[in-house]
Amino acid sequence: MPDPTYLVAGIRTMPEYMTSPGYRNFLTWLGGQKLHLQGHVYEWDTAASLPPGGRVYATYKTLTLWDDPIRGVVAVFDLDENGDRIPDGSGGYTTHDEDVTLTSLPSNTGVIPGDPT
Repeated sequence: MPDPTYLVAGIRTMPEYMTSPGYRNFLTWLGGQKLHLQGHVYEWDTAASLPPGGRVYATYKTLTLWDDPIRGVVAVFDLDENGDRIPDGSGGYTTHDEDVTLTSLPSNTGVIPGDPT
């Protein structure tokens, strides 16, 4: 049975991996969804002003979308008592899923990988 997801998008935090036309298209769509009003911040619009090696701030790691009905889930980073991300023991960080309300779907489908590291 095929995967029923419409899109699984990794949230890129390294500006040098945010420049492809496909990802720029995704960012334009994402900005229209206003997820920050639902408590999910992704400050991709600051990427151009970051120093070399800087990373965009994001509260979530991935966004998964379905088309029938239109719905989405963000993998939100878990935080410790100091507000720091909790390491998962394999080089990443622990997350939990939270539903988000979407108004449309992007033209991208399939998988958009996140940062390479």
